[in-house]
Amino acid sequence: MSHLVPSSRPSLKVPKENNRFLCWPPASDSPQLLQRNQVILSHRALPVWFRELRILARSQALTASKSYMSSYAPSLADFVSVSDLNAKHWVVGGHQPELFHPGVWFKNFLMSEIGKQTDSIGMQVIVDHDVARSDSLRVPYLYSPTIVPSTFAVHRPASELAQRSIPLPIRGESKPRMPWHSTLSLNADAESWNRTLANIEQSTKSCGLAEPLIHRHQELLKNCIASQKNIGDAFSEFRHRIEMSHGVFNLEVPLGHLCSESAFGFFVQHCVRNAESLWSSYNRCRDAYRERHRIRNQGQPVLELLRNANSFELPFWIYQEKQPVVERKRMWASSLPGNQMLLCDHAQPDRATVSAIVPLAEEEFAQAWQRIAERGVCIRPRALMTTMYLRCFVADLFVHGIGGGTYDELTDDIIKDWIGIDAPIYLTSSASLHLPLNANQESESIEPTASRNSIERELHLMRSVPERYLDRANDAQRILAEAHSLKIANIPERGKKLVWHKEMASLKQQIEIAIEPKKRAALAKLEATQRELRQRKIISSREYSFVLFEEQDVVDRLARLANAAYRDTTDSGK
Repeated sequence: MSHLVPSSRPSLKVPKENNRFLCWPPASDSPQLLQRNQVILSHRALPVWFRELRILARSQALTASKSYMSSYAPSLADFVSVSDLNAKHWVVGGHQPELFHPGVWFKNFLMSEIGKQTDSIGMQVIVDHDVARSDSLRVPYLYSPTIVPSTFAVHRPASELAQRSIPLPIRGESKPRMPWHSTLSLNADAESWNRTLANIEQSTKSCGLAEPLIHRHQELLKNCIASQKNIGDAFSEFRHRIEMSHGVFNLEVPLGHLCSESAFGFFVQHCVRNAESLWSSYNRCRDAYRERHRIRNQGQPVLELLRNANSFELPFWIYQEKQPVVERKRMWASSLPGNQMLLCDHAQPDRATVSAIVPLAEEEFAQAWQRIAERGVCIRPRALMTTMYLRCFVADLFVHGIGGGTYDELTDDIIKDWIGIDAPIYLTSSASLHLPLNANQESESIEPTASRNSIERELHLMRSVPERYLDRANDAQRILAEAHSLKIANIPERGKKLVWHKEMASLKQQIEIAIEPKKRAALAKLEATQRELRQRKIISSREYSFVLFEEQDVVDRLARLANAAYRDTTDSGK
């Protein structure tokens, strides 16, 4: 098992090439990873509270998922039964409900493939309390550039690829960004979506792309928006329906639904009851991680938890739902008389705007947690606590994206240091898929050896030592070169250089005029090279949303990559 539990994680980078994936450890090791995690998560030495909470959390996660999907995927919801809780392994992943790029979507296909190969059940947890920052789509388009007169001749193509950001009508103008579950579908009118979809189609069609997935399924998207209360659930249902139509079957549940259940409440209660030890362990592990990776930015990988007298900042958010502006704030915990804790959004409780009192007695807590949820007070985990909860109490194997897989090395440390158990192993996966954009056929060809840096260096030398570029086969330029050499060989002594400097300046001016054609050629070459680099960057971007791809193309490629990942081969099925 030593190769499955490395002493240190490698530096993970997503491949830039088209149709390539990252998966570490290899997905082919999934059976052994599941077995290894089962040993960790069912060990007799586990604390009683841990074992009991895991049983409850898994049961409630399944119930919440089945309830969530019953409105649009009842057959999938009914397919998984309570008996599967212990009979089958659970492969769990998490992501925001945005219209992400195919590299993120790859994780869903990989989880489904692992499920088929290991007879496991996949579950995607939608992190719906993250702020909905992805409220636009970056879209390529073809345009005719405006030719600006210049001092040097350069051929410009009739059209070039460019990018533009098309806003998604998910919030009103000047309205602040709020959590996904608070970004309501009512704010998205049908006419705005029609304009958005038309703009996307116009842009993709201009650069020769096939019908994008979002255009083909625009009625499905509109129906999802109309049937769901918030945009996060609408986008998730839209994507999930597409997946299921292609045989990718994973359960889905918003994290907010899990956070309303008593199991997550008991997890929060345990954290609050041990606030000082969690605070200490979190900061201690954070500092060690930063030192190990030589990080200086105070915000990376996470901010330090603060303390004010007997109030501890804990790694959770607290905020009030159903407000005109829903703003997440850091959660603080402080003791109250009567075996209670105050959770609020300020280090000084008397200045708090959102607060909740939780009893520490087990028999009183479940009802108290329910009342907190009914009041619209949201207590949600921050990044590391999200994955700690899912990895320890819901999943048998957690599948991360590249970002989460990098920072969860810190979560491993906290699990070991604070809970006192070996951290369950997780997979990190991502992929790169490019839109099938073609370079402009009219674009000027660039020699392979030409590069922006070398041309800029050459232009710098033309300004600083222009005499190097004189053509000695040309009589006039040869005379200038010889005159320059003679001047350099006869520099007068100090105090007698004034005339020499004037003559040298005049000579330099003549040399610059003589090499002007070479300078114009270099500038033209530089512009062409920069244009070529811009085009290549647009063509090779992996950040385009999956909804811009032709449906069958992107689904087939992701399915092949997931199969190749499980077979542990670099064959991407291009």
